[in-house]
Amino acid sequence: MDRDVAIGRYIASLRDQADIKQNELAKKLPWSAAVLSRIESGERSLADDELEIVLNGIGTPEALKVKEVLSRKWDVLPEAALGDPDADLLWEAEQAAQQVHALAERPDVKQFYERRLVRYQEELISAAALVANKRYRAAFIGTIAVGKSTAICRAEGLEISTSKGMPKAVLETGAGGITICEVHLRRGPSYGLIVEPCTDDEIRRHVSEFANFLLNPTQPTQQQDDGDGETGSPGISREVERALRNMTGLRRKRAEKKPDGTIVPAVDEARVLASTISDAKALSVEILARMELHKRYRRDMWHSSESGKAPLEWLQDLFERVNNGRHGEFMLPKRIELVIPNAVLGDESVSVTLVDTQGIDDIAERADLEQHFDDVHTVVVLCTVFNEAPATAVRQLLTRAKEGGVRTLESHVAILALPRPGEALAMKDNGYPAQSASEGYDLKAEEVQLKLHPLGLSNLALTFFNSAEDEPGLLRAFILDRIEAVREWQRKSLREIINGANALLENYEKAQAREVMMAAAQSLTTWMDNNAKITTIPNKHVHESLLAAVRSAHARTVYAAVVRDGDWYNLNYAHQISYGARRIATSIIEPKLNAFKVIATNLLQDEQYADAHDLVQQTMRAAELGFDNLVRKVQLVGQSIYADEMCADIDFWRDCYKEWGCGSGYRDRINEHNRKWFEEAHLGAADARVLELVKENWEEAMVEIRQLLTQD
Repeated sequence: MDRDVAIGRYIASLRDQADIKQNELAKKLPWSAAVLSRIESGERSLADDELEIVLNGIGTPEALKVKEVLSRKWDVLPEAALGDPDADLLWEAEQAAQQVHALAERPDVKQFYERRLVRYQEELISAAALVANKRYRAAFIGTIAVGKSTAICRAEGLEISTSKGMPKAVLETGAGGITICEVHLRRGPSYGLIVEPCTDDEIRRHVSEFANFLLNPTQPTQQQDDGDGETGSPGISREVERALRNMTGLRRKRAEKKPDGTIVPAVDEARVLASTISDAKALSVEILARMELHKRYRRDMWHSSESGKAPLEWLQDLFERVNNGRHGEFMLPKRIELVIPNAVLGDESVSVTLVDTQGIDDIAERADLEQHFDDVHTVVVLCTVFNEAPATAVRQLLTRAKEGGVRTLESHVAILALPRPGEALAMKDNGYPAQSASEGYDLKAEEVQLKLHPLGLSNLALTFFNSAEDEPGLLRAFILDRIEAVREWQRKSLREIINGANALLENYEKAQAREVMMAAAQSLTTWMDNNAKITTIPNKHVHESLLAAVRSAHARTVYAAVVRDGDWYNLNYAHQISYGARRIATSIIEPKLNAFKVIATNLLQDEQYADAHDLVQQTMRAAELGFDNLVRKVQLVGQSIYADEMCADIDFWRDCYKEWGCGSGYRDRINEHNRKWFEEAHLGAADARVLELVKENWEEAMVEIRQLLTQD
């Protein structure tokens, strides 16, 4: 943004905060209201003395500080935005970074200090970037029909009054399985909808699988003891199938009873078409032709008064048509963005996007859900039915995140229980019903804490929200509170680095401080000499996560993954293998990281090492960063195992494909193929690759820490 525009807008915001009208301020200044308007729009620049006149006219402490803020010279970090509530903290980081850089550039600086100074500068830049970034997400994750969409619309006032009393949500809701893709709600210039469409390859694959299903419908078989009733469509999701039918006009028509008593039988127009075309490719071509993809060019649409509808009614209607494939100008969506002109959650200081993820309808361990746990600017809101809180899917996701080495669960994750009317009052205490909803919530909170205790997460943030009865502000305040917890986590990290850098600068010339640092460094180095090396062989395997997912998934989900060579959003082989690799890395390295932190914490609690505390904290951060980088690198190795070898194994997928329709035990047979691929055909090569990478990267992390500790 142009500097004059930024200054003008900030002056306008300061004037609004002071509750001074533009005309009132102009009377205090040597200019007219028209000139002041040009200043606030950025059309007219201000000399330093003119700026001071305007700021003195406003007169608030914030206004009087602006000149000092604008005089700051930023050399290392990007300049903080005017009005950034963290501007002073970022300026502290800039000042520390300037001094650190200046000292590191001196030719007489010893290598021990130079290495630490260079690392401090890198840490300051990285941590300051997190604090300066004011874009956050709140990702709502839960099972289908849990009420995520309704809660989001209720919190944001995205509701339309109806004659039935209960308002209608702008996001289409129902009994689950409604939304075709992930939906993002964010602020923009006006009310609008933006679609990220499926690629041509993705559309062709959806159509091909739909055609194959129409030509080869799964015949109902006798329900087997293991629950592998192989009925229904094993291919595309019901949401995508519904959209394809609407886009092509190949709908299902229900049986209809006429006034004369005759019954018109039900008909499936897609199956009628399939009965006339026996070749799958030809049927796919016909379906694609009926979709008229050349007409589906639009990627966004914005409300105007010409629509004849109120903004929310227009947005609700548009979303419903796009979501169901009934809008002739939009392609099949991969992601939908709803745009509103006001600040999401009502907070102007941050930019928040609410993410309504696709509901969990089989297994919870999906890549599109678990990726949110690694985003340091995302609050993960795990939604659960009140009576089941925390639901099995919630506990599964938390367990996997913990086993996968996610270290930010307490600051970045929250549980949202969504009770329906009457459920809180049905709670009992020693046999007596709760006397109020609040008491019912308290009783349920105790249950939630007990269930989370085995995971070490009994203090996880928790709230209850009844979308039919509770005030929307309650949910807004909770989400904003969790975002503030993330922001404070980021600020705390930056403050620690600033304090450490300043301590190093202060102690640079002190011989006594150097002696204390040498003693502390010796303690940490001794531990590393005796314990840092990896000697244990993991008792887990890369493919264990995949085997567990196949065992718990519905047979149709497994089949859908098999026919896509493992690339199915509900059961993705690459994601399961990558998680298995990450879990192995965590199981090996996390105990060593924790042991190292115990030694470091003991030094931090000992006052005789006060002059070395910044060194100890810096090595702890280096160890934690090394751990975080390691588990993510290992995760990529897991993905490459699938992409480079497993996906290309035509014989493996052909053998798996043949197992469908062979009776009971389908999932067990698929898992036997999976197990043999890893353990027999490739002789545990995946485990060996992961272990080798873990050793290599942990040794590199230890080398970096030793360099910080070496007193040369």
